[in-house]
Amino acid sequence: MKKFLTLIIIVFITSNNSFAQDFWSNTKDGPTNIEAAKKIFSGRKLDYLEGIWFDDDLGSLVIFKDEDIFKMYIVSSDTDFDGTWEASFIKRGSRNYDFFCRIWYSQSDGSYKFDTQGGTINAFDNHFYTRYDSRSNTGRDMDSKYTRVWPQDLNAYNNSLNISEDQKNEINKEDRDDDFDEKFYALNWYNLENSKNHDTEIPTSNSTVNILESEIYLKGEKDINEYSMLLFESEDYTQDMFIKGDSYSIYIDYINEGYTSLEDWKDVDPKELLEGMKSTAKEDVKTVTWLVEPKILENTIVTYSYKVEWIDSKDSIETKILTLGRKGHNDISLVASQENFSVTELEKLAIEFAKTIIFADGFAYADYKSGDKVAALGIGGLVAGTLGIKALAKVGVLAKLLPFLKGFWWIILAPMLIIGKLFSGNSDNSQKTTSSKKNINRRKKKD
Repeated sequence: MKKFLTLIIIVFITSNNSFAQDFWSNTKDGPTNIEAAKKIFSGRKLDYLEGIWFDDDLGSLVIFKDEDIFKMYIVSSDTDFDGTWEASFIKRGSRNYDFFCRIWYSQSDGSYKFDTQGGTINAFDNHFYTRYDSRSNTGRDMDSKYTRVWPQDLNAYNNSLNISEDQKNEINKEDRDDDFDEKFYALNWYNLENSKNHDTEIPTSNSTVNILESEIYLKGEKDINEYSMLLFESEDYTQDMFIKGDSYSIYIDYINEGYTSLEDWKDVDPKELLEGMKSTAKEDVKTVTWLVEPKILENTIVTYSYKVEWIDSKDSIETKILTLGRKGHNDISLVASQENFSVTELEKLAIEFAKTIIFADGFAYADYKSGDKVAALGIGGLVAGTLGIKALAKVGVLAKLLPFLKGFWWIILAPMLIIGKLFSGNSDNSQKTTSSKKNINRRKKKD
């Protein structure tokens, strides 16, 4: 993710040397000959980047995966750094990696001065290039071509391994992850690169919504359907916009059915609506409960949240938001997990998100004039209609896929988790909560 890489590089450039050494070290704790380097891999399948490599400047190198990163050690060179950790790589695509390297400068007294820089690479079967110039012509850096020394045929090596069924399953999972990653980034994501906080139009709605710097989004039925097919293996041509946050998803569908009357709001009975949801729920739904009963704000925003308890899966929650305009309304679903949000936080996120949606002049709810088209359903009927089988089915799909989606946590959380880890060393769960609260607090109503 280029926006993530840029942020990391900025952190590195402005940080001190001890912080930089999270990605390299002078400690001589690595192999200093090729045979010793090969033993690191212990007969397991190798990633595209793993193996023994050679560079004209740095000499022989070994790259291997260590937990969440790939480490590069100098094995044999004409320097004093054989056996030391030289650089690190973080996988961001099937064969795409961000790298962070030590750049070192020989001093007149025989010592070295160090700096840290970063960049991106694409790994081929037998070579990869790095393109980053040091800030000094005399500094040894990673602006070079790296050629694979071992194994020379990576696919043949991996296929020759005598591995257990569990290992085969793990390999297949990694391959699926790579395939998912490529297809995910092939979608037409907005705000993925050069990300910033900004307003953007909700298609066909004559309204805009505020996008956080940490959010990415899709517009149009075509891309959103491809996303649905990728994650859920089911078509979805019903959405105009999809927003992905750190630990939540937002679906927006503009309904161009006219002005929604508020006259029947007095008839909205949360108890009756709840019983209606329970009666239309699928067989695998244990029960449905309100988290936040329907409420109307400023006569233009309606919001409510409910929890679905599943017989054979984790509980899931969905928050509905309706933002009313003169010609129609935005039907919004905010899908999240109670692991990341308390009920209060979720309600606050929904309301503050809704308040960033601004209809253009002449299209606001208050711009209604006699003779305008009036929707067939008033607000009471509209709320009831959003709580039918379709709403529960959508939540149900997400609930059943939660275990599957855990395998792809890094797609959305990687920028915040990696940064959080560098600064605080907190656990994944605590960082997700912190990130979510930050987003809530950053939601601002436009003047």
